[in-house]
Amino acid sequence: MHHTRTIVLSLALLSLTLISGCNIIAPVAYAIHGPEKIQPVYTLPENAKTVVFVDDPSSKIAQRRLRYTMSEVATRTLLEKRVLTDMLDPRGIIGAASKEDHTSRMSITELGQSVGADIVIYALVTRYSLSPESGSYLPQAFLRVKVMDVATGQRLFPDANFGHPLEVQIPQRPGVAPNTASDRVAIEEQLAARAGLGLAQLFYKHELPETVLYRR
Repeated sequence: MHHTRTIVLSLALLSLTLISGCNIIAPVAYAIHGPEKIQPVYTLPENAKTVVFVDDPSSKIAQRRLRYTMSEVATRTLLEKRVLTDMLDPRGIIGAASKEDHTSRMSITELGQSVGADIVIYALVTRYSLSPESGSYLPQAFLRVKVMDVATGQRLFPDANFGHPLEVQIPQRPGVAPNTASDRVAIEEQLAARAGLGLAQLFYKHELPETVLYRR
């Protein structure tokens, strides 16, 4: 049945192209193949015990709870999408990192070892802002992502030492800038959740309309 439908649609595509030119190709191709798919940037080891760690040594984010929101949303999404089967609560590794001081920072793999992880999905926050410029309103989060093997200390992804860039935004709409402290807190929480979803989306195939990734 599917094969017959594909043949019929293909013939329709050919006929309409001859009659109307090439502008009809995109919608007919969509009907045959469905929405465009975004491929994962890296395939995570499915059965490895994995933890997500969102790091913010430069205090780009005012509240540590927002780092947990990012980590928790990424963890929950990877489990729900069945990308991974064994994930640790990110509160453990965030708590371990909170005991550090500037003179005795633990490495990513040491933090992973402290919570019994095999793999650490590490995301460094490089920018987190509701208003990137004076007078503007465009919530943005920028992160650098690495996947680390705890046992060997090796970086599994990416090849570049500075990490894979990740950017998410909340699209700007007139009249939605936060007017009160509680409004600002709500937008910050929304941006954190969106960043966590974007972090997870790096690692599984999904449709273009679903993505929150601005740059990947």
